[in-house]
Order: sequence, then structure tokens, then C-alpha cells
Amino acid sequence: MKIDTMFRHIREAFKSIIRNGWMTFAAVSASGVTLLIFGFFLVFAFNISFMAGELDKQVSVRASLSATASADNIDQLKEQIQKDPMVADVEFVSKEDGLKMMKEQWGDDSEYLDGLEKDNPLPDTLVIKAVDPQKTPELKEKIKKFNFVDDADAGEGVTDRLLDLSSLVRNVVLLFGLGLAVLAAFLISNTIKLTIFARRREIEVMRLVGASNWFIRWPFFFEGGLIGILGSIIPVAVVLAVYSGIIRVLDADSAYGFFKLLPMSSISMWVAGVTILLGVIIGVWGSMISIRRFLKV
Repeated sequence: MKIDTMFRHIREAFKSIIRNGWMTFAAVSASGVTLLIFGFFLVFAFNISFMAGELDKQVSVRASLSATASADNIDQLKEQIQKDPMVADVEFVSKEDGLKMMKEQWGDDSEYLDGLEKDNPLPDTLVIKAVDPQKTPELKEKIKKFNFVDDADAGEGVTDRLLDLSSLVRNVVLLFGLGLAVLAAFLISNTIKLTIFARRREIEVMRLVGASNWFIRWPFFFEGGLIGILGSIIPVAVVLAVYSGIIRVLDADSAYGFFKLLPMSSISMWVAGVTILLGVIIGVWGSMISIRRFLKV
């Protein structure tokens, strides 16, 4: 298609949107309401995925080291483990640091641990994180076979529950998101069908004067895309404004906040991009599907 012809079709699409103001308003409103629901779900889905990722980060293997292991032995062992392709990170925690961490966790009850500094019963440990948290139990069995490793623990009960919860959340979010996208497509395309049905005589006249099917389609193609853009702008603004308010109220982007949510800078572009893109795709798709019956393709 020539550039001049394309700009002509775009101008026709703008004129049609203005000329059929009420039908455009109906289509944009239906798109806006549906995309508003989708936008809120998208924010929810991104944050659920973020929280599931944070759960995954808490899963690790703690390898208790032999008391006979020297500093060189520990360095070599750490290097060997780090080379394993299943391993993402290895951190050495001395028994002195382990005791300090335990006191911090015990809080006011840490007085029961006083005096253990001189005869610390805790072992030196290596904290190992897997590249794929779902394979942490398998990694634990490999770690147990290394020299100077007395035992390895992945907190099976807690780890399994965290991994199961993480997988469940991701699957539910994926299924719900697909269902909502299909519902949005159905509602928007039906509204666009009504707008095209109201203009069936205009299409018939174009066919009578010899216009090709694609010459008739192109203005509706661009019109569907414009309706999708118009219908997604307000939902994006509302969703991001509400999310910004929630973050401020909960102090959720602070290191000391009770809830941890994705910051605005990480989510705003994704929400805007995905919502507008979905609006355009559904708008164009709805227009093309709806006009087929009038072109008798």
C-alpha cells in the first residue's frame, strides 16, 4: 500500500470516528471498562509473580561443614560447588556469624544463648541457592556427597510448601489472565460489530461503486486500532493512579514497608504497553471479524 493511500485511510478512520460519535463512544466505553478490569488484574498478576519470585529466593540448601575442614578446604569446596551448573550462588557463613544471626532471630530470648561464644556448638555452613528453585531438593542430594560436608538441609517441609505455593500462584494467575483476555476480546469485538452494523449501508454503497474489499477494510482496520488506543488510555491512567496511591498508603516501595510491591518505575511501562497493545489488537481484530459478513468473504 502506498504511503499516500495509507494516510488517506487513516484520515477516513478519524473522520468516521468523529462522524459516528455516539457509536464510537459506546465502543470506547466498552473497551475502557473491560481494559480497566484487565489493567487491575495485570497489576495484581505482576505483583503476585514478584512475590512468588521473592518466595523462591528464600529457598536454599544449608550444608553443615566438618569441624576438621581447614580454611583452604572450605575455599576449595566452595569453588567446586560454585562450578556446578545447578548452583546460582554460594555463601560461606562462619559459626560465629551463625550465632550472631541466631541471636538476632531470637530477639528478646537471645539471652539463653549468652556464653556460647567461647564454646560455639554451631558448625560452619555454606548457604547454596539453586538456579532453578524447583530443583533445590535434587541439589541438596548432590551437595551431601561432597567431602567435608557432614549434612545438608533444605528445610524440606517449608521448602516444599513454598515451592508448591509459588507454582500454584503462577498457574492460577496465568489461567485467570488468559480467561480475562478472552472475555475482553469477546466484549469489545461485539461492541465493534454493532458500530459496523450501523454503517452497513455505507459499506454497501462502497461496494456498488466498485471499491475492492481491502479498500473498504483499511479504514475499519485503522478505526479499530484507534478505538483500542482511545479505550485504553483512561484505564491505564486510572490503574496507575490507584496503584500509586496504594504504594504511598502502604509504604510498599520502602525497605521498611510491611508489604513489598513492585515500584511504579518497574510496572508502569509494562501496564501501559500491554494494555494499549491489547486494546489495539482486539480493536483491529474485532473490526476485521465484524466486517467480513458485509464483504461476503
